[in-house]
Amino acid sequence: MTDKHRRAGPMPDCLEQITADALPLDQCARALGLDGLALLLSHTEGMVPEPVLIHGRLTELLEDVQLVHGQGPGDDAVRYGRRVLVPDLAALPPGPWPGLVTSIQQLGISAVFAFPLLLGGMTIGALTGHRTTAGPMSRRQLTDARTLAEGAARATSREPHWLTESPLPFAAAHQAAGALAQRHGLSPDHAWLLLRSQALAHDQTLLETAHAVLRGRLL
Repeated sequence: MTDKHRRAGPMPDCLEQITADALPLDQCARALGLDGLALLLSHTEGMVPEPVLIHGRLTELLEDVQLVHGQGPGDDAVRYGRRVLVPDLAALPPGPWPGLVTSIQQLGISAVFAFPLLLGGMTIGALTGHRTTAGPMSRRQLTDARTLAEGAARATSREPHWLTESPLPFAAAHQAAGALAQRHGLSPDHAWLLLRSQALAHDQTLLETAHAVLRGRLL
């Protein structure tokens, strides 16, 4: 049995835990042969979906850079309701996600994948994963990822404890955007855009920029 098949073994148990309103992203990532995994939900139309659960050493940085750029595989999966498979970022033709691909590669990430969360004809979010090495997911892994996304969508509709009790990974960014809106009389959308633009201008992550705002060191 190959390593790839061994990694796929825990998937049935992972799906069983989702049925019981648990979402073990670490176990699911291993089953899919991925180095990181995130569950993204779309809160507002037109806004990049936001991670509510993350696993992996580079996952927060990957999701952060997508929020800063306002685009990426997770956003495309939600926007178009279809999976996004990029097994080798170095081989991606120019065009998609201007400026983002280089930023992702600089994190040490070589492959990204995203699967939409479909519920009742709506796309409510996405499951996104990555690897530090290039290469496609196997057919078995792709099937498991789709099944996992379906299970995560159903679990999300039940508002499980991990969705309502766990702090959002980017809660500080929302607090900073709220502070900017109050300070400068901006709409929430404009405040969020200002926060993102400041992160780009200062070559910082969104969370670094948010903490600077909250500490009164920026804007």
